[in-house]
Amino acid sequence: MDPPAPRSRLHSSATSPLLLFACYWLAWQTSALFELQPHVSALYLSAGLTTAAGMIGGWRVLPWAFLAILTVRQLGVGGGLLHEIDWGGALRQVLCYGGAGLLLRLRWRDQPARLSLPAALYFVAVSLGAVTLSAITTLFIPPFRSLPADELGAVFLAFWGGDFAGVLLGVPALTLVWNLLWRQRLPASAPDDDALGRCHGLPSTWGLFGLAILVALAVLGLPQLLGVDVRLSVLVLFPVLLAGLTQGVLVGYLSAALVCALLVVGERVLALPAATATELQLLLAMSSATALLAGAAHDDRHFAWRLASRDPLTGLANRHRFQEQLDHELLRAPRSGGMVGLMYIDLDGFKAVNDRLGHHAGDALLQQVGARLRECVRVSDTVARLGGDEFAIILPALHQAQDALHIGEKLLAHLAEPYALDADTARISASIGFALHPQGGRNATELIHHADRAMYEAKRLGRNRILHHEAGGAG
Repeated sequence: MDPPAPRSRLHSSATSPLLLFACYWLAWQTSALFELQPHVSALYLSAGLTTAAGMIGGWRVLPWAFLAILTVRQLGVGGGLLHEIDWGGALRQVLCYGGAGLLLRLRWRDQPARLSLPAALYFVAVSLGAVTLSAITTLFIPPFRSLPADELGAVFLAFWGGDFAGVLLGVPALTLVWNLLWRQRLPASAPDDDALGRCHGLPSTWGLFGLAILVALAVLGLPQLLGVDVRLSVLVLFPVLLAGLTQGVLVGYLSAALVCALLVVGERVLALPAATATELQLLLAMSSATALLAGAAHDDRHFAWRLASRDPLTGLANRHRFQEQLDHELLRAPRSGGMVGLMYIDLDGFKAVNDRLGHHAGDALLQQVGARLRECVRVSDTVARLGGDEFAIILPALHQAQDALHIGEKLLAHLAEPYALDADTARISASIGFALHPQGGRNATELIHHADRAMYEAKRLGRNRILHHEAGGAG
């Protein structure tokens, strides 16, 4: 659930009455597909839509939501347009779920691009409160207030479970679609983010989706195959939890949606009941809650790790992360059989630009330098800013020194191109020194020392060049 788009775009697009009516009609038709018994759906998406409408559009959207619910319900049940209109049900939904959306909106507007664990907990808690209030209120409006007392508990659970599933599955899906269609996009992640955040040994996204499918099929088919009356539906929470903890909110939520879809298809199409009606509703809701909470916990840890590992100005690896990655690559080098290259880069002429145009322009220049460095290296390479105008690049799995020289020449050419800094243009160059492990250093300390010496020698010889420590001359 990401921050909203600007207000002008919000009111001119997703909150238009026509689009809102269309969304409620689709939600009504979808809920009818999941109907477990008359007036009871396993997934009541209208509740999630009303919550999302209040969260995205604010209180101005809720009167339109009220009219849309009345109209769509009347068209769905048939009869005259003004005959037996469900005023109470529409008002209940708008007050409970629209009100929940307004509460969520206060936090959603100030949220960063990721879903944090406190925000996920808040969403689940507000949803639970709204669903419980709505289900209790249902018992006091027609036609349910005239039911016998011994049937009220079943009615409460039926509405509570379907609405809970509709909110927990529907709101993330609707806000995801909203962000894709209308929200201003965030800047793309730098290639180094993937390299820095890579966690070896964790299952891949497609592997997690495959596991979710296998577990869902086992839940549906094993009781039939073994001829036993045992319900295994709770097992579908395992792949959802694993996906959230290892890959984050989005993969966890998609895994939850996948297992939920398979369970509903097995129930409605293939006549393979994996759970009772109430159990199915709770599984749909808890799968989504598990995905959001576990995924948010993962994303919080990853975000904290990135803050501790990245240079705040350029987004590159910082000195601490650079040292860790270099040690890792040197330990891995004997097993891979390749060489590890290390480049030290110092900008020529940066101080003059900084003094002439100011620190703001200097910061913008460093950001552009970082972007150009990333463009010239491989995905497996690590680019770091060591401080000031000094950078370093770790080049693992090199076969020969010429590979590093080729990358260095490409860097020199790109760094020498003009830089647009507001109304001014600046030109700089770079001096690069590099060393290779194991020839140019048996450990990290020696490799850093030799690459640094080669860089200073490149500056002494005239700048704007690359020098190999072993070669003793300019490249």
